[in-house]
Amino acid sequence: MILNVCSNKKLLRRPRPYIDESLIGYIARLADTNYYPSPNYILKISQLRVTGIYSNIFISKIDDLCILSQITEVEASILWAMAFSSTNSCSSAYIFTSVVKAFGENISTSLFNKTGARFCPICWQTKAYYSQVWHLSRVTVCPFHKCFLIDTCYNCNNKIKFLRPRLFKCQCGFDLRDSQINIANIEEFALSFQIYKLCQVPEIESINYNSQIQDLEAAKSNKLNNLSDYNYDLFEGLIAKEPRVRNDTFFPLLGLEKLLNFRTQMLE
Repeated sequence: MILNVCSNKKLLRRPRPYIDESLIGYIARLADTNYYPSPNYILKISQLRVTGIYSNIFISKIDDLCILSQITEVEASILWAMAFSSTNSCSSAYIFTSVVKAFGENISTSLFNKTGARFCPICWQTKAYYSQVWHLSRVTVCPFHKCFLIDTCYNCNNKIKFLRPRLFKCQCGFDLRDSQINIANIEEFALSFQIYKLCQVPEIESINYNSQIQDLEAAKSNKLNNLSDYNYDLFEGLIAKEPRVRNDTFFPLLGLEKLLNFRTQMLE
């Protein structure tokens, strides 16, 4: 039975959003918390489009968050802060959105993940929500746990979808928190870590990455050839308290969009 939004009813369970939670992730969490068959149910009763949800993109001229605000008792301004809103002033749903406002900057939609949901299984063991930063395609690592984000079910090997019945479970029934943990390589960690910092993810400054620095030193001293001098200098600049400019531009001196477009030599 569809909730009658005209009767001022609320969702039975209305958890407050986390400060860095994405809007579509929050909708998925609402559906799971209220035991609805799919996040699509929340989208339907809120009269929101499915288009663009994997990228967490909503258009203010088209998407009205008032109903969602009403049934969750979360202010519309907070909900909009959780979304990546289009900078396109056109009100047509058929106009392609190429730039959105995200993390305080105008960012090309080409830099967002559009293929499915991604998450850190270790993060989910303590706080079950989707972080906004996980929607960025260049973020492949959770700097807090130094592991790669998961986007494929370990059991059935299918891409993980947002519109699935349970937050923690793949459509095959596998508990995604039990996914295999793969430790990230140094360069992917460095890039994701700096993006987290620029996006001001809560508690990112508390990360201890001394072991990563030691690994870099060992790799260079042993001449293992698995890290170029160029990329070593980039990471050295990343962790320097006062970044020094030599022949290269260090990560801390790059803006967010430039960093999202950045490709290290090992990733090309």
